Amino acid sequence: MNGNEAITSEMTQRQAMEAIPKSHRIYAEIIHWLTIISSIAALFVPVFILVNPKNNILNPNLIFGAIFNGAAPAEIWKLSETGAFPGAHYYLQYITKPDSWAMLAVTLGCSVGLWAVIPAVVYQIFKEKDYFCATAGTILAALIFFSMIGVLSM
Repeated sequence: MNGNEAITSEMTQRQAMEAIPKSHRIYAEIIHWLTIISSIAALFVPVFILVNPKNNILNPNLIFGAIFNGAAPAEIWKLSETGAFPGAHYYLQYITKPDSWAMLAVTLGCSVGLWAVIPAVVYQIFKEKDYFCATAGTILAALIFFSMIGVLSM
């Protein structure tokens, strides 16, 4: 590729980026970075879990044995620090424990769509005046939120 082709290619890419609405780029950037952050956290947190297994809600040395022996979920949770399943989003109550960090990383990764759609909808309403897409985004945010808190399930 010679110099003129490179300049034309760069201009074409720039024009293509400018053709995408800014609210969509905001959404994509947030999805991109939060997914990377949650993936890196999910990659390294297990190291902290295994370094000090007794400093977890679920001691991996105990629960892996129970899982591989075919224990039921209730039996596995009896081995936990709480003695029973502590409920949804229990990791927020035990945020100092490494396995709670793992759950937080997974929750962030699964809910990334919600955190990206909120600023995109705000931008669509106030800057782009795209009320149709803002309404669709609001409905999407509501669906994600109600699924997260357990109102909607499959």
